[in-house]
Amino acid sequence: MQFIEVTGLAGVRSAVIRFTRPGTELTFVLFPMVHLGEAAFYRGVAARLRRGCDLVVAEGVGEGSSGADALVASYQQLDSHERLGLVVQDIDFEALGLPVVCPDMSGAQFQEGFRRLPLKERAMVATVVPAVTAGMQLLGTRRWLARHLAVEDLMSEGEQAMADFWPGLDDLVLRRRDRLLAEALTDFDRGYAGRTGPFTVAVVYGAGHMRAASETLTGLGYHAADAEWITVFTLDPPD
Repeated sequence: MQFIEVTGLAGVRSAVIRFTRPGTELTFVLFPMVHLGEAAFYRGVAARLRRGCDLVVAEGVGEGSSGADALVASYQQLDSHERLGLVVQDIDFEALGLPVVCPDMSGAQFQEGFRRLPLKERAMVATVVPAVTAGMQLLGTRRWLARHLAVEDLMSEGEQAMADFWPGLDDLVLRRRDRLLAEALTDFDRGYAGRTGPFTVAVVYGAGHMRAASETLTGLGYHAADAEWITVFTLDPPD
């Protein structure tokens, strides 16, 4: 299953996937997010949330973590960069008129986890991340950015290599937060038992977390009923 696809013709695309299960009118819709894209992508996601969803499960580490801030800054500094013409994810969830649940880590929880990382990994975040961001600001292109954005249900060799290189950071940024998301989806499914009437839950999380979301839903008896592709950004900026 593809969550983010990268092709020379279509550019970077996100697969909005609808999960259903026989015997229930509860539906889950996965919105795999890339946190840097064309403004039209985020407007399109917001429009679909308003039009077809009843509740949003949104990603977002709480405030108060310098470690999380350092990672977020890696793409915030590229917001509206002239060469890229891309913006940071800017969906205003409060303006959707829908209930929003955020089962993510609090800032204090993330910061405590960050403090416990091996010194080598914390030092790498402090040095490598700013260097890569500076390089993108000077020389980066959409094509370069797109090279590592494809995400499928199975990890690529490159993703596995990164997880092996940053094991503590991978556990903090991905695995632990995956478990919180999985628990929330399971709770929604259990809470709907015995109710009637259609209800759609949107899962708006970074694409890397969609493996956990789809595995959890599959384990609960749901299956991918259909999908719609939305362009995150084309490989060449408009003239």
